[in-house]
Amino acid sequence: MAEKKKAVLMMHTDQEQGQLWQTALATQQLDVTWEVSALDLVQYLENCDRQVLPDLLLMDMALKSPNSETLQSSSVCQWVNKQQAAIKVVLFNPRQERIKDIEHSWALRRGAADVLPRLSRENLMAGVARVTALIGCSLSSQPLEKIARSLDAISTSTKATEVDSAASDISSSKINSKAESKNNPKTEQNPDSGSSVMYRGVRIRR
Repeated sequence: MAEKKKAVLMMHTDQEQGQLWQTALATQQLDVTWEVSALDLVQYLENCDRQVLPDLLLMDMALKSPNSETLQSSSVCQWVNKQQAAIKVVLFNPRQERIKDIEHSWALRRGAADVLPRLSRENLMAGVARVTALIGCSLSSQPLEKIARSLDAISTSTKATEVDSAASDISSSKINSKAESKNNPKTEQNPDSGSSVMYRGVRIRR
């Protein structure tokens, strides 16, 4: 009989980060469920049979309860501790590249097992390794390396597009500047204006 897969329940506010986590965790032979951020997680857990509770909760630490300003991360950690449920709660902050010490202490005091920053090419392997270790799963690194390489390719492509766009904007500024000079030959010009152009509010030397 095949061993039952460990179950992970995710709640995200950042769609891109949610998709990345889902893809990465799925390569580790985990049963991943991605719930909508409007879900009342405590109520959801209370309605679950003890036998089907997730092994791990991965949730945005800024998620608020549907009917109040209370952080779901706090109420969920309290529920898990009170029920003595065998659930590891991992919080993450998709808005930060690095978790601050005070943020980490705050999460651990509330009962979270760990708190992670925004996933990227650089920390993908380490982030997934920390999650799988918490629920006693071995790490399969090869598929994660493939995902990391694809993130690197996307990043390089995005940067190239931004450079092309910037070059196009600067070129257009030069053309417009020359056209204005041609159409207004008698207009006095600042002696420094011919050596630079404005790009997104910043003066750039030609």
